Amino acid sequence: MERQRYQKTRYTVQDVVNFVLEPGSESDLSELSESSDDENEVRQPIIDCDDEEETDNEKICPGKDQDISNFERVSKKKKPHEFRWRSTKPQPISAEFMGENFALAPDNFTELTPFDYFSQFWTKEITELIVEQTNLYSTQLSGKSIITSINEMEQFMGMQMLMGILKLPNYPLYWMNEIRINTIADVMPINRYKALRRYLHVVDNSKKDEADNKNDKLFKIRPILEMVRDNCLKIEPEPVHSIDEQIIHAKTKHSGIRQYNPKKPHKWGFKMFVRSGSSGIIYDFFLYCGAKSSGRENCSAENVVLRLAEQIPKNLNFKLCFDNWFCTLSLCLKLKEIDILTTATIRTNRIAKCPLLSEKDLKKQGQGSFFYKIDANSGLLLLRWFDNKCVHMTSTYCSANASDNVKRWDQKNRKYIQVPCPEVVKEYNSGMGGVDLADMLISLYRIPMKTKRWYLRVLVHCMDICKINAWLLYRRHANQLNISQRSQLNLLQFSSQIANALIMKSKRVDRPIGRPIKKLSTNSDLTETRGRKVQVPTPQNDIRYDEFGHWPNPQTNKN
Repeated sequence: MERQRYQKTRYTVQDVVNFVLEPGSESDLSELSESSDDENEVRQPIIDCDDEEETDNEKICPGKDQDISNFERVSKKKKPHEFRWRSTKPQPISAEFMGENFALAPDNFTELTPFDYFSQFWTKEITELIVEQTNLYSTQLSGKSIITSINEMEQFMGMQMLMGILKLPNYPLYWMNEIRINTIADVMPINRYKALRRYLHVVDNSKKDEADNKNDKLFKIRPILEMVRDNCLKIEPEPVHSIDEQIIHAKTKHSGIRQYNPKKPHKWGFKMFVRSGSSGIIYDFFLYCGAKSSGRENCSAENVVLRLAEQIPKNLNFKLCFDNWFCTLSLCLKLKEIDILTTATIRTNRIAKCPLLSEKDLKKQGQGSFFYKIDANSGLLLLRWFDNKCVHMTSTYCSANASDNVKRWDQKNRKYIQVPCPEVVKEYNSGMGGVDLADMLISLYRIPMKTKRWYLRVLVHCMDICKINAWLLYRRHANQLNISQRSQLNLLQFSSQIANALIMKSKRVDRPIGRPIKKLSTNSDLTETRGRKVQVPTPQNDIRYDEFGHWPNPQTNKN
C-alpha cells in the first residue's frame, strides 16, 4: 500500500513577520526582552509525538493538523525556569516569621520530672510493643516464653541508660566482684539481664514474607521508628530549621543498609537524614536504606529535603538551612513557592552558569571580598565569598550586604584580623548546626549496645533521640519561666534521673539468702536461716527462679 504523502506548507518571510507582529501572538519571539543576549537563556526543544500519545493540554502531532505551525507548538510547551543573572540590588523580601510563639510552659512545671518529659517521646505503647514481641520471640526460638513485663523492661532500659553514664569495656564487668557497680548489678542478676538482651525484639518475624514486608529492609525496626518520629513531630517547631545527615555508628554486618563514609569520625554505620531546630531538637528523620531499595529518584538530595520539609507549616516564613550536598537552585525555588525561606551553600557545578567573579580576581581584592548576582525572575541570590578559600552561598531572602566582621588568622602578619562577612553567611552560620549539636549531645552519654543484631543499635539510638529531645524541651520551658541555667538540670543529672526512675519504678523485693523455707511462721514472715533473718516465701511473694533467671508470676504458681 502506497504511503500517503502530505503537502508541505511553505511560509514566506512576510508571513512570519506578520505572525510575530500580530497583536496577542503567543509566539516565543514576541516574549523576547531587551536582554535577549543573555548567555543563560534556556529554550525548550520541539518534541514529536506518536499517534497514541497525548500531551497534557492538547494532542499535537505533525501531519494530523497541518494548520498548527511550529511557533504554536513551541508556545504550548511548558518552559523551565530561566535564570537571568543581574548585578542589581535585590528587592527587599519580608522574611519576618508569621507563625505563633511557643505555648507557655505547663502550670505544673515544678511537679514534672525528667521521666515525665521522657515519657512524651518514649511512650508506654512503645514499651508494651517491645515486651509483647520479646515474649513472642523467645517462644519462637526456645519454645518457652521469657515472661517479661513492662516494669522489668523499663528496668532493663534504665540499666542500659546508666551504662552510658558509667562506662565499662563490656557489660559483664558491672557484676564482677572487683569492680561491681551496685546501682546496676543490684537491679537484676546477670543471667536475667543476658536473657532479656538475648530475646529483645520489636517485630514478629513470621510476618516477614508478607507482600508489604518482603522488600522492606527496615522491617525489623520500622514500628519503633514510626512511633518515635510521630512523637517528635508533635513538638512545636522553631522558626529556623536545618537538614543534615546523622551517622549511627555500627559495624554489624548482614543489615543491608550499612554505609561506609571515609571522611566521617565513625566510618561505618547507618545513615539517617534529620531535620533539626537551631536548638538541637530533632523534629523529623528517616533512615536511609539504599538507592536500590528506595529508588534513585526518591533518594536524590532534592527529594530528601522535600520529604523532611513536608511537615513544616507552609506560608509562615519558616527558614531552612542545608549544605551543598542537598542544595540546587531548583530546590530553593520549589521551597520558595510554599513560603519556606532557604539559605544554603552550593557547589560550583550547580550555579546554572552564573557569571561570577573568578577566585583569582577575588583573591587579589583580599580576604573577605565577595561578588554576587541576582536572578531577575525570582530574586534568588547567588554569592561567592573569599574566606580562606571561595565559598558559594545562595538564599531566597538574604541580602548581599556586609553586615558584620569576623575574626580570621592572618598568616603573613601572624595576628588576627577583622574580615567583612556578608549577611547571607552570618545567617547560614546561625541557622545551620542543629543536627551537629544533637549529635554532640547524644555522644556524651550514648546508650551502649554491642550486638550483631543491627536493629538493636537503631533501637537504642531512638532512645537517645527521645532523651535529648526531652532535655531540650525541659530547657525551653525553664527558659520561658526565666529560671537561671545554674538552677536547671544539666544533661548528666537529667539522664541519671530518668534511669533511676525507670529502675525504681517497680523495684523488686530483695532476694533471700539460702534455700527457701517451706514452713511458714505464724507470728512473722521473717525467720532465721543460718543465723540471718530472711523473708519467707509466700504465695504472694515467690522469689524462686526459673531456667531463664526470672521470678515466675505468683498467680501462675499457686498450685
